[in-house]
Amino acid sequence: MSSPTDSVPSDVTPVRAALSGQYEIHRELGRGGMGIVLLARDERLDRLVALKVLPPQLAEHAETKERFLREARMAAQLSHPNIVPVYRADEINGLAFFAMGFVDGETLGERIRDRGALPAADVVRVLREVAWALAYAHARGIVHRDVKPDNILLERGSGRSVVTDFGIARSDFNPALTQDGYVLGTVHFMSPEQASGEPLDGRSDLYALGCIGFLALSGRLPFEGSAPQAILVAHATKEPPLLRSVAPSVPPALAAVIDQCLRKRADDRFANGEELADALGKALQAVESAARDETGQTALSSDDAMLIWRRAAELQAEAAARLESRMRAVGGTKQLVATSMSSSNGPNDATSLGQQRVMDEPLSTDAYRMRDVEAAAVEAGISQRYVALALDELRADPNAILRAQSIPPWKETLATRLFGTTQHTVSVTRRFAVAPRAVLLALGRSLQAAPWSLSLRDTLGGHPLDGGVLVFDIPPMSDYIYKWSWTRYGLYAPEIRVSLAAANSRACDVTFEIDLRKGLTSSLASHAFVAASACSMGGLSGALIAVKALLLTGVAAIGGLALAGLLVGGVTVMATAGPLYRWEIRKAEAELQAALGAIDAALRSIDIFGDAPTPPLPRPPDAGADLLML
Repeated sequence: MSSPTDSVPSDVTPVRAALSGQYEIHRELGRGGMGIVLLARDERLDRLVALKVLPPQLAEHAETKERFLREARMAAQLSHPNIVPVYRADEINGLAFFAMGFVDGETLGERIRDRGALPAADVVRVLREVAWALAYAHARGIVHRDVKPDNILLERGSGRSVVTDFGIARSDFNPALTQDGYVLGTVHFMSPEQASGEPLDGRSDLYALGCIGFLALSGRLPFEGSAPQAILVAHATKEPPLLRSVAPSVPPALAAVIDQCLRKRADDRFANGEELADALGKALQAVESAARDETGQTALSSDDAMLIWRRAAELQAEAAARLESRMRAVGGTKQLVATSMSSSNGPNDATSLGQQRVMDEPLSTDAYRMRDVEAAAVEAGISQRYVALALDELRADPNAILRAQSIPPWKETLATRLFGTTQHTVSVTRRFAVAPRAVLLALGRSLQAAPWSLSLRDTLGGHPLDGGVLVFDIPPMSDYIYKWSWTRYGLYAPEIRVSLAAANSRACDVTFEIDLRKGLTSSLASHAFVAASACSMGGLSGALIAVKALLLTGVAAIGGLALAGLLVGGVTVMATAGPLYRWEIRKAEAELQAALGAIDAALRSIDIFGDAPTPPLPRPPDAGADLLML
């Protein structure tokens, strides 16, 4: 594991020396023209902070330094859940800096660069939270002036959007021109009045937010080009394209909100951030309505909700015992619903949590909204990716979960007794100390190439970097190098599910999982065939021994010896079935671990050679002959 200060560039050494005893510098988070941002620990308060330090070449100018500190102190006046708090703005030994709250996550810009256009519902939620933050700042006379995707942080875990970098903000609503005549801000997101150097108010930030929404929903900017001046002129003089003209799939209500944000005249836009947030709220309802499943169902019955929880629990076996034991304790779905409505106890109970979340909204006591079903299961200890899988199965086919649970009890009991295990899944996990995006690139590059040759079938539950699950089909045995012998033909698993979980911005856990229940019938059938063959061979051997004994001694015991042979063969198979099956599980785990190792090799290759795709492994000319000989 790296030390806390191993990622600090050499030009930050003076910063560490100047702040020694007050802040422990961990690593660089980013840098730009107006400062270097460092992750540090406030030694007095023992908390992580983000330090923004004015570069030395700018700190030499007294006016620039004073403006840097003045604007940091101005930002420190803002206290809002969607604005990064500023704790301190100071100068020590000629070093100007300010300390902000550290938000563990990624920027909206990074998410768009990694994933392209984002789901409409996700974009609306981000824009609403930013609009609320801007409305709060505008009400206090502060215009951000540099609203852009890289200044919007998305907190890991909560998904909260947080606005940062009020570094060029102004409280006097004056033009955004420096004394040298350069326009402050990022040209791709500038309002017409800012591009023209005219006086600004909060509606300029709303124009920038409209540009962000346009990019997040369509994957492109309203005005693109390589020359900054040409982009500025376009913002000032040209009408932007209508959003639906470049992204027809965007819901009309949402597109209308974005188009209004991009009006040339400030008076034609929303009056303030709160008005924009209200319009986005109404658009969100339209987005959620458009995202309903084919049946138009906005709520699940209690039976369907129970299926979701049970299916998610099966996919995460360790959560199943906890969740289903609580279900049995209250005697079934209907009684569980009644208990959750009449009692405030049991905060860890999935159903009671789901019911409590919707008590303030009119809904049948036998119905649950999908978002509440998901939230309740997550709070009950089931990983979100398994809940997403269960929800996707239900949306794709209402009977899918029932079929997944259609194994008769007698068959499950037989498998448990024969194999000596109740294990339903096999999973392996490895942590990679690189950014999640790089891991996803290496994963796709390695697993879909020979000799692994997995075929991507689907992505469930959203983008893999957002908790979605990749479903790969395992190929049949045909290649001269086959990597899935025990997984495909020992456990009869037809697919592998792969999920990524970001531990932080520089580390990612990858989990491979196979569902043993998909191959349970085939496993029982194969062992039944082996048992029948063993009994037949045992019976035949016993009969042959009996015939030989009859010829030598004249004693007839054919039936008894044949029966004994049958019993010996059957008992032998029964005794070895469990150890053999568990051995096959270990062999399959080894194959999954080897596939994880291939990702590691691909990461090293990308680090050395770049991200160009590796050509598939050539097939030897005599491979077919070798297969025939086998």
